[in-house]
Amino acid sequence: MSPTLDLGELARRLASPAPSATCSWRPWIVRLRPGEADRLRAVCREHRVAVIDTIDRQLGELAAVRWPSRSNDAERRRFIDELLSGHGGSESYGNWIYLPWEEKIVHLLERDDYYEVITNRNLDKITREEMVSLRGKRIGVIGLSVGGEAAVTVAQEHLCGAMALADFDRLDLSNLNRLDAGFDELGEKKSTIVARRIVKIDPYLELTVFEDGVTPTNLAAFLDGLDLVIDECDDLQMKRELRLRAKERGLNLVFAADERGFLSVEPYAYQPDLPPFHGRIEGPQLGRDAFPTPLAFMKALTEWMGGWDNISQRSRRSLERIGDTLCGYPQLASEARYAAGQIGNVVRRLLLGERVEPFLGNLDLTDLVPSTAPSDQRTAHSGGSKVSGS
Repeated sequence: MSPTLDLGELARRLASPAPSATCSWRPWIVRLRPGEADRLRAVCREHRVAVIDTIDRQLGELAAVRWPSRSNDAERRRFIDELLSGHGGSESYGNWIYLPWEEKIVHLLERDDYYEVITNRNLDKITREEMVSLRGKRIGVIGLSVGGEAAVTVAQEHLCGAMALADFDRLDLSNLNRLDAGFDELGEKKSTIVARRIVKIDPYLELTVFEDGVTPTNLAAFLDGLDLVIDECDDLQMKRELRLRAKERGLNLVFAADERGFLSVEPYAYQPDLPPFHGRIEGPQLGRDAFPTPLAFMKALTEWMGGWDNISQRSRRSLERIGDTLCGYPQLASEARYAAGQIGNVVRRLLLGERVEPFLGNLDLTDLVPSTAPSDQRTAHSGGSKVSGS
């Protein structure tokens, strides 16, 4: 978590911002003393920083969490009055979170109070005791396209108290068909974009960002202290190396593809003999640049997913056109978010100590919720075929 600044330090930083401030993802946490509200607003006006203060509304939610029954309105009001009085006023309760990339400062509840409110609607899908346990967990996410959606899902459910993010890539316009980002972020590192999204959900969550991605040189540093790793990179050799290191450390690993609901659960913590990729791929793998064509690389990438014939027909048609009439791999927003949901479910259970068995397969909604093609429907409605209910 970022160090806490006083108002004087905030003013000094705003007066001489670092060159990288506009592209930073790290929030500044500011603590005011009683009676400093007017000075804060003056400093912010001088530096054109927007001030957002909804602390009354947040305190109302905190009181409602403590006293859910509407018959306890008096207790809620007394709680808020006593809380603010004990801190010397509303401006000196909680923290002010400055977001350098948006030039705004926001008044928020104290760290533990914020956590209590933001996780309240988890109950009892996740119990209080489970949340205490999860708050001590650290997760790593490699690859922040589908992995970015997974990382944000994990952060929103508060399945950990710390997270490491890794990706070297930058956002392109064609990424916006599936990634939760905006055109104003084109050219930004995906790691920065995902970190900012998480910070705006919970600025108190501890983040570490490997903005140049994970390499054989820094892989050990990335894995240090992790309780679980989410793999969403597309480098075959790195995927293999990651699994070998996870296996050595007894780290559970989860992967989900935005293709036919493919999911891999590799619980090395209690299945130490499980081979990487469930044994479907053995030996070192070639780097992406070693393949003669994009299609050759994509076919190799599908081997442990059941092979070329196991991906959807639509994806095969698209992949065969890459480098000819298409410039990139076909992906959809709904599939990326579905993969993130799969990951969130499995990660939660693994971190809570459930023994999830090794899994490799497709949870394909197209198969689970079957349909007929429009042409088949027209034939059926015209009397060309008859559907029997027997």
